Amino acid sequence: MNTPLVMEVIDAEDWQARVKQMDSDGFTFFDFLTVIERESDRRNSATQAPVLEVVVRVTQPDFGKSQALSTHVSVIDPRLASITEIYPGADWHERECAEMFGIEFAGNRAQALLRHENAGAPPLRKSVVLSTRVIVEWPGAAEPEIQDDGRKVGNASRRRQRPPGVPESWLQT
Repeated sequence: MNTPLVMEVIDAEDWQARVKQMDSDGFTFFDFLTVIERESDRRNSATQAPVLEVVVRVTQPDFGKSQALSTHVSVIDPRLASITEIYPGADWHERECAEMFGIEFAGNRAQALLRHENAGAPPLRKSVVLSTRVIVEWPGAAEPEIQDDGRKVGNASRRRQRPPGVPESWLQT
């Protein structure tokens, strides 16, 4: 039986209270928590600054119904209340989102999960340039049919591809 997923968008201040309410309503199984970086706040067309959208999905134990909850936090000062007291399984997800997107979950331990403590900017933010992509040959330079300038043999008109996420100014000409 496929039931539609109900998505509710709320303010960040109501995050923890609404998650507690969902748990009280019988949605006691935590499924996942993730973050999506948005170019602008879709709820408020006047705000053009980027935001981080935090999404949690919970279900009823018999998987009859599921609910998703979404909120936006500022990219400049990303903070949100932790839900690990309600759903202990959210701990790993919150720690991963903290490291990869730089969100501080108030009430969650700030222990490193995947990266070293001072490893630099959160790597999944769109504003972060992944410098390793400039250093490593891209794409497939190890293949014998690729010339030093990045073109395939026999295809002189092919433009060298730029690695995703690397500004043009970072590439050597």
